[in-house]
Amino acid sequence: MAKVAWIGMGRVGKQMALSVLRAGHSLAGHARTPSRHADAQAAGAYVTASIQAAVRGAEVVCVNVYSEDQMVDAMLGSGALAAMESGSVLAIHSTVGPFAVREIALARPDVHVLDAPFSGSAEDAWAARIALMVGGERAALERARPVFESYADHIAHVGPQGAGMMLKLVNNALFAAQINLARDAVRILDESGMNRADAIATLMRSSGASFAVQRFAAGDPDEIIASVAPYMRKDMAAAVAAGDRAGFDLRTIRLAAQSFIDS
Repeated sequence: MAKVAWIGMGRVGKQMALSVLRAGHSLAGHARTPSRHADAQAAGAYVTASIQAAVRGAEVVCVNVYSEDQMVDAMLGSGALAAMESGSVLAIHSTVGPFAVREIALARPDVHVLDAPFSGSAEDAWAARIALMVGGERAALERARPVFESYADHIAHVGPQGAGMMLKLVNNALFAAQINLARDAVRILDESGMNRADAIATLMRSSGASFAVQRFAAGDPDEIIASVAPYMRKDMAAAVAAGDRAGFDLRTIRLAAQSFIDS
């Protein structure tokens, strides 16, 4: 069993952290307001407002904060990276740009940094069916794997440091394009007088199937898009910035991203 530290105990992050505890690992969690995480403490976690105290002595440190700015501030500005043990593994689950991951790695060459963004919900985290896209040293991944397996059932080593983040940004760019297409498709289904649930069930058995289409089987498409828009806006801005810095020709991805960036 590993000694794990967790930074970022929001809706999904807390379920991932609770899954780590359930698997038998020890856990120290950082929360700006520890009293909000009494359930984690009741499950056996040590929860502290001191980010340095949380990471001290940990073999694996997992970060799942909202944005790139928050991740960089937690690791560099607040001193978490400086307080980590030499030889420990840092897993960045937050969706950030690949260059931010390399910036963190350069600041502590004696810490093994993995970019490990995920796809999945809080419910998926508790059910251990998160998908992880991992970039970095394979040996570091193998050290962290027992921790990852407590909340993920798909753990893919996709390449060197930064590759995991680039794959996550590509994934989100595809979803951004598909969800806008799906909204227009559902509007046509509804205005044509079809039974939406039956029509979408048929599409999901056909060549037009996508995760985005399935999301609209029930509920208002505009409300569903509004609920994911803040995350997509953040991630699409990161995708465009990363693609531009890497010199990629983004073409349609840029168009898909712009629909959220401009909203």
